[in-house]
Formats: sequence, structure tokens, C-alpha cells
Amino acid sequence: SYSVTGVQTCALPISVVKTLENLKLADIIIYDFRQFSPLFDFVVLATGSNERQVSASVHHLRDQLALYPISMKVEGAEEGRWILFDLGDILVNVMHKEERTYYGLEKLFIERPRITVE
Repeated sequence: SYSVTGVQTCALPISVVKTLENLKLADIIIYDFRQFSPLFDFVVLATGSNERQVSASVHHLRDQLALYPISMKVEGAEEGRWILFDLGDILVNVMHKEERTYYGLEKLFIERPRITVE
């Protein structure tokens, strides 16, 4: 489990992170938007070293999250450079390292709390 300032939260974000870790994606960060956005609770960023690794995240996330009662919308899977997964309360961005460096989403989220997964 994980917590943010001592408050226990649901298991879905941890399952997402564990799946991304199993794919050997790098620089995985969860940002907490629960106090800032009415549209979603968390944003996850992860980096793949090549298009194949980024594209593999689609199948792995679908398989691993099949047990959860969520609908998954996926954008960008064809190119394999930046894939956005809309899981309802969680937005997951799996990006090629060049896209992640170029767009620098971390700069947009600098004031949002980060969640540490153990």
C-alpha cells in the first residue's frame, strides 16, 4: 500500500506503478491531484527507452487492470512515442525519453505532491 500524508488510498495507482515497473520503465512518478482537480485524482508519468517498450505498456496495463471495474481509454498507441491512458481517476502518461525531456511535464506539476510507492 501507499499513503499520502498518512491517508490510505485505493489500490489502483499502485497496480499501475507495479505494472510499469515490471516493464522496466524508468522515472515513474505519481502526482496527487485530489485537492486540485475535479476531473482526476492522480497523474502518473513513466519513461520508456524505445517505441517498442512504450507500446508494450498498452497490452500490459490492459491485462493487469482487467480485474478493476474501470474503462480504459488509450491515445497515441499507434506511434509508440507518448501514450496517454485515461483510467477515469488516473491519467497515465508513458513517454519515450525524448518526448519526456522535450515536453517537461514535471515543470507543470511542480507544486503537486508526489506519492512514493514502496
